[in-house]
Amino acid sequence: MAFMETTSGGGAFNPFIKYNAKAGRWYSKRDDSTDTEEFEVSDMTAVVDLERLQTGWFLFEAGTAPARVIDAQMGVAGEKPGGNFKRGFQCLFFSPKNFPSSGVREFSTTASIVIESFNNLHTEYANNGSGKLPVVKCIGVDPITSKHGTNYQPKFEIIDWVDRPAELDNATMESSSAPATPAPSATSDAGHQPPPAVTSAPPAAASPPAADDGNLF
Repeated sequence: MAFMETTSGGGAFNPFIKYNAKAGRWYSKRDDSTDTEEFEVSDMTAVVDLERLQTGWFLFEAGTAPARVIDAQMGVAGEKPGGNFKRGFQCLFFSPKNFPSSGVREFSTTASIVIESFNNLHTEYANNGSGKLPVVKCIGVDPITSKHGTNYQPKFEIIDWVDRPAELDNATMESSSAPATPAPSATSDAGHQPPPAVTSAPPAAASPPAADDGNLF
């Protein structure tokens, strides 16, 4: 069951996990130090909280905190806050291996190629009916070429189903934080999502340690 349509064109803070569609790579930051450097998550495997996924209107602009208006009901769009807002979603990931030290990261996006991949994941989740959450692995990317160049669509595989981790029960996502009257930009191309600031992998030393303890995530 797809949770939202793609387009052509303040709660508690969680560290982020983001996907750079221009590079086909995942990035995050540590939450157990003052280190602000991003590291690449080379083996993106995590429990994805599709049960509490939220849809809404999102605005990502360089140099400012993201603004968002969360739908009262998942997949049912409210009034658009302004010209530059786009439909998107947010959800939580959990992986002690990949995300030191809490294991929890918040993911949000308005990229249609990513929404499409998550729609497919959500359909698998809805059809499973076990009440468990999926352990999701990014197994690769597919190049998608458009007038804006080539972006890379993530390919996901559900490799296991697990009971909800307590860490996800104790975590909350950012709530609606949009300005009251956002001003549309006369020069903005509403159909194009600017790529994230990071376009290449950071040095290997910036990657978190990944102990081989037999855990999937």
